[in-house]
Amino acid sequence: MNKIAILLMSFSLALCQPGKPGGPGGQYGNKMEMMMVWKMTEYLDLSEQQAEKLFPRMRRQRVKMDDFFVTEKELFDSHLSKIKKGEKITQSDVDAVYKKMQDLTDKKNDVRMKFFQSTRDILDPAQQIMFLSFEPYMKQEAQKGMKERYRRKPDPRMGKGKRRR
Repeated sequence: MNKIAILLMSFSLALCQPGKPGGPGGQYGNKMEMMMVWKMTEYLDLSEQQAEKLFPRMRRQRVKMDDFFVTEKELFDSHLSKIKKGEKITQSDVDAVYKKMQDLTDKKNDVRMKFFQSTRDILDPAQQIMFLSFEPYMKQEAQKGMKERYRRKPDPRMGKGKRRR
């Protein structure tokens, strides 16, 4: 009986452990990636063979881009910690940050463009253009969805023709 109680308690403790944190890269990261893959497959009209080649390449590209974001965050963290401590930031510090950000942005854009050009062997020319336009398309779709979701719904108690104040 004692062993069963201990087994049940350990099993219940294992189930009650917290999951991944919410937000980017957390519990919703996989769902968002799956939705993006689904939307991209539909938007580009990808064949199964194209999808098998493109998506692993995209994951590798995302890792490279994440490295840039980490570098960018580290660049700001050092200066933000100085500001929070009340230390003075000189204009030469700001100029150095501008220079590093410009270099980082240039490198990031070079990597992105090389990635887009590397899809020649997978996508036809029309799909390549659509692939370039996919990110702005997804942002626009997400904005539309958020507007629709958070737009105030008309109060059903108000008659038609009456305006809300």
